[in-house]
Amino acid sequence: MSDSTVFAKGSDIRSVLVVSHNRNVQAKVKACLKGQVGVDLLFADTAKGALQTLRHTDIDILVGDVETPDIDGWRLSRLIRSGILKCRDDIPILMISSTWCERIAEVTAREYGINDMIPLDHIDRIPGIIEEYRSTKTRQENKPHLLVIEDQPDTSDLIVRVLQSVFDIEVAADGEAGLAAWRHGRHDLVLLDLMLPKLYGTDVLKEIIREHPRQAVVIMTAHANIDQAEELMQIGAADFLAKPFRPEQLRKVCNIASLRDDYLVSNEQFAARVRSIRESETAFKRLYQTHHRLLDDLLSVVIEIDENLTIHYLNKRWQVVTGFDLTYSIGKPLEKFISPRDHGLIPVLKNKLQQVLDHSSEKVDFDLCLLTHSQKEIWTQLMVSGSTGEGDARRFTVCLNDVTEQRRTRVELEYLATHDSLTSLFNRHYFEKSLSELAIDARRSPHNHFLIYIDLDHFKVINDSFGHQQGDELIQEIAKVLRKQLREGDMLARLGGDEFAVLVKTATDDEAKQVAIKLKDAIGQCKFQLQDQAIQLGSCMGLARIDGSATSPEEYLKQADIALYVAKGRGRNLVHLYNPCDQESELMRSNINWSQKIREAIAENRIILYFQPIFNVSQNKVAYYEALVRCRERNGDIAGPHLFIPALENTGEMNLLDRKIIDVAISTLRSEPKLGHVAINLSAQAFKDEDLVPYIITCLKEYQVDPKRITFELTESDSLFNLNVTRSVIERLHELGCCFSVDDFGSGFSSFSYLKQLPADYIKIDGSFIQNMHADDVDRSLVKPIIQVIQALGKKAVAEFVENEEIFDILKEMGVDYVQGYHIGKPMPVEKIFG
Repeated sequence: MSDSTVFAKGSDIRSVLVVSHNRNVQAKVKACLKGQVGVDLLFADTAKGALQTLRHTDIDILVGDVETPDIDGWRLSRLIRSGILKCRDDIPILMISSTWCERIAEVTAREYGINDMIPLDHIDRIPGIIEEYRSTKTRQENKPHLLVIEDQPDTSDLIVRVLQSVFDIEVAADGEAGLAAWRHGRHDLVLLDLMLPKLYGTDVLKEIIREHPRQAVVIMTAHANIDQAEELMQIGAADFLAKPFRPEQLRKVCNIASLRDDYLVSNEQFAARVRSIRESETAFKRLYQTHHRLLDDLLSVVIEIDENLTIHYLNKRWQVVTGFDLTYSIGKPLEKFISPRDHGLIPVLKNKLQQVLDHSSEKVDFDLCLLTHSQKEIWTQLMVSGSTGEGDARRFTVCLNDVTEQRRTRVELEYLATHDSLTSLFNRHYFEKSLSELAIDARRSPHNHFLIYIDLDHFKVINDSFGHQQGDELIQEIAKVLRKQLREGDMLARLGGDEFAVLVKTATDDEAKQVAIKLKDAIGQCKFQLQDQAIQLGSCMGLARIDGSATSPEEYLKQADIALYVAKGRGRNLVHLYNPCDQESELMRSNINWSQKIREAIAENRIILYFQPIFNVSQNKVAYYEALVRCRERNGDIAGPHLFIPALENTGEMNLLDRKIIDVAISTLRSEPKLGHVAINLSAQAFKDEDLVPYIITCLKEYQVDPKRITFELTESDSLFNLNVTRSVIERLHELGCCFSVDDFGSGFSSFSYLKQLPADYIKIDGSFIQNMHADDVDRSLVKPIIQVIQALGKKAVAEFVENEEIFDILKEMGVDYVQGYHIGKPMPVEKIFG
């Protein structure tokens, strides 16, 4: 209500008196006026204190609280405006009210001479209101505007004399002038005579009500009757004043009429507040019901507890999870439902709650075992956060989830991750972790530990003869035998296949050997029943001393593997402790080192191929090339196959190299079409790989190479290892369009009937018969019939190790189909062949 100011101080506002017993109100006023330059703030807790200040201090603005306890803000304002105080009666007064109806506040403020009223939650408006006070230059009386439309001067003069102390009055002498004046000023009240010149009063009333239906209009007439009164009231008149009228009657009617709009507006505002409250209550009920429905539909239990763990709220999920009724549970301490096994965690839980109270944690997670109504244990996870209770009550919201199944699954997964599925012994992963821990302990303490590496003798023969199921059953029986021989604290693991390992903690060399001998003897003394046959197995055991000297835990496993290899080489069914001076140890170490190097070379694409030409004697040209593997070491040196192939064969890892050779050879055929046709060597281990042919098919599709450009080559001794498997693989390769060659024929003491059973396209005669045939009559006499037999069977004869012209001429005379050797061409990279 800044348009009703009653002072004229302009920009000279220097002091503000704040009257309120509410410290919060004082603090808010102080905060919002903090930036007002040159303004002094004075505070009074009571109206009496404010009056004392007003008697002695020049105040420019008073900010008061309506609810001042001794004299309310309304009466304090009347005292100031009455002029009986020694302070100025025109200082601006701003009142703050915690209860609020805008129109009532405006009307009441006007009646009590208050300049502005604001609700408590709008205190931040005070600086702006004071700024309006600063800019006010003229005094304005707080009077409503009255328009008198009357053609009789005596009557209008009487009205002015009677009402000029209450109203700001404007007079119009006819209907047209009156309507124009009203449109210009929009007065608070209109006194309208009916009998007017130019425009009849009823017409003026209709125009006013049409434009402003809520305008207060009092009709003055000397000739009114009930019918006319009813008509005028229906048009919109507020009241009637019969002429002639008395001054008291005039004052009363005008006062009532001037307040009519205030009453209407206040009533509408009150009705709107009532509607708002009802709508809020309805919305709150809906929100409350939705909130509880959502809580009850949750799959988590929601609990409200206090710092003593007393339960104050539960959703319906609690009854589903625990079986306890909600009515029974609410009001009881949470401890009542905690399993005895976790009673010791109650102080820990309370400490966690204290962390939330101290704001050191916003929320905490906690695992707790509860006891259901049927006395069944369930594992739960609690997520606790702070909550707002009534008054000063300290509450916590707990979201509780039943994680019993997840915990059971986790335990099972942890078991599966650390145990062998066949024997239930620890698996390789857990063994390596335990070995690492013992290696660390050995570096920190004077104690030695031992690793025993166990391998069963000839287990593969049993597996192949009786089948994998019987082999698995035998492994299970062996595991039971070994488990019974362990010392307390020692650990037994199955590393895979027929390999076991034992970690012997804190022992001497002799004690560790005795443990190993005991394990070996236990295996040897047992008879295992397999398909009506009693089988006795031997075993070899390699020991490694875990003494802290190795650079890594893997080094101890490598030492035990070497010791196992030495034990096998010295006659099997033996126990051997690793000794770096053993000759066999050095060989095995070399094999292991080369195996590691080749694995790294495969991973880093350092396996390369050299190509040696194979010459068609009758056509006098190169028919195809044989791919020969090499390894490029990290320093750039090229290592030949004689260095690493024996190592891979001894460690059983040739199949890794076979796959890499196939990939490199086929990709080279794609990038170097001039190669035409290539022979690729395969090891016997490759033929035991059930995925060999699918892998070859995948490479052919990936590189889009015609299978007819490839010959696969296998040595005679390897092909004899399992003739049925070899024949099956050859037939599948033939179906693809690939050719097949047998290498080193004649070195395996096989009969010529072997060639009938093997569907090979090429037979390569062993080089030991070829390289000296120009100087050895026996070799010459052997080679010729071999060539004849090969050709008689419809296959092509290939002679290797052709090192000179003389050997070439002899073979040409014998009718050999193809030759290969340094005389024809040395192996070299493909870029040098066609570069």
